[in-house]
Amino acid sequence: MKPDDQEPDNTRFTSAREPGRGYHDLGGLDGGQVDPAVTEAKPWEKLAVVIGNSLGAKGRRLICTDEVRRTREEMGAELYNRLGYFEKGIEALRRLLIEKGMIDAQELEHRMAALARRIEEEGR
Repeated sequence: MKPDDQEPDNTRFTSAREPGRGYHDLGGLDGGQVDPAVTEAKPWEKLAVVIGNSLGAKGRRLICTDEVRRTREEMGAELYNRLGYFEKGIEALRRLLIEKGMIDAQELEHRMAALARRIEEEGR
């Protein structure tokens, strides 16, 4: 496994270290070096932001920042620490839209499976 493929060691960010600090609360902690060469978001990352914005304050106002933040914070430490920034946003949005009854979890899973099959068949 290449160093880039290894999961980060997030144990230093757990609430066990500092009472009252949630696993998601990284404010003021040393998160390590930021790679300045990583500047361009991938197309799917841009799309994730656009979808969130279109449903939020800059769009239809069906969701709000506090709701998205809450669903991020309720993911649990294992999932939260495993997902990347944009993946957290997508997962938070998925959970929130299901919670609000705007999408059905089973229908979403069915459509995602169909999409995965199509991508595999078409080689994309």
